[in-house]
Amino acid sequence: MMKEKLEHILTVILVMMVLPCAMTVLLNGKMEQIYRNIQDEAAYISVKTNRGIREMNVEEYVIGVTAAQIPEEYDLEAVKAQMVIARTNLCRQMDKTDVWEGEYVSLAQLEAAGQADKFIRAQKATKGQILLWEGEPIMASFHALSAGKTRDGNETFQSEDYGYLRSKDCPADKKSEQYETVIQIDDAWREMEVLKRDDAGYVQQLKLGEVILSGEEFRNLLGLPSASFEIKKKEEGVFLTVHGIGHGLGLSQYTAQQLALAGKDYKEILGYFYEGAVLDRR
Repeated sequence: MMKEKLEHILTVILVMMVLPCAMTVLLNGKMEQIYRNIQDEAAYISVKTNRGIREMNVEEYVIGVTAAQIPEEYDLEAVKAQMVIARTNLCRQMDKTDVWEGEYVSLAQLEAAGQADKFIRAQKATKGQILLWEGEPIMASFHALSAGKTRDGNETFQSEDYGYLRSKDCPADKKSEQYETVIQIDDAWREMEVLKRDDAGYVQQLKLGEVILSGEEFRNLLGLPSASFEIKKKEEGVFLTVHGIGHGLGLSQYTAQQLALAGKDYKEILGYFYEGAVLDRR
């Protein structure tokens, strides 16, 4: 009896010792296969990580950036659309930087979290695809949630160079639980006056005393979800009712998700938000 118990204990100890090694071997084996699957003729770029500068395949980096930009639970078609956006913005900046830094999720992290498959499928489906306007990569702006409609690029930047960033209705965004946020701000802003709004309702310019700020400057100064807000002055304080999350330009990720759930593919989603832009390969 004692011998059988001892053998059982030894077996358990052995399994505990071997299992982590076996899991590591399996994970490493799968990672090698993943890396082989995404290797191609794409350029390599230098990426700043917490372990120093690393040379990384562009497509691998695009996967990591996309994973950092969009909720993992979003539909595959919405993820594909975001991946084209990430790749487009990367291509747009290729000649302007030597070392890339910013948020991205490594393939190893995605695999360990069981989230790699969706992003790898999105990469395979959109490999090399970017959005072009007049032959050049567009500024593929995006945000989490609009205030009900996206902003017009030409109006926002006072330029005719952003014809692909047209204002688009996003009625589904108003149904999001995160659509409206009420924030109390310092009473010093009580005399603040909104001077100008755009057609989508976002504040473009406001004034306090002799100080004039853009809506985005004010948003960043106070850490607001967006620059689409209404001011309510009460006896107990000054309150802002803020709508949406982000700057409001380009693709609304929440509406992209709703379009995907309604059966739209990533090309249709991108075509809606970047009207006139051409989907091409680089």
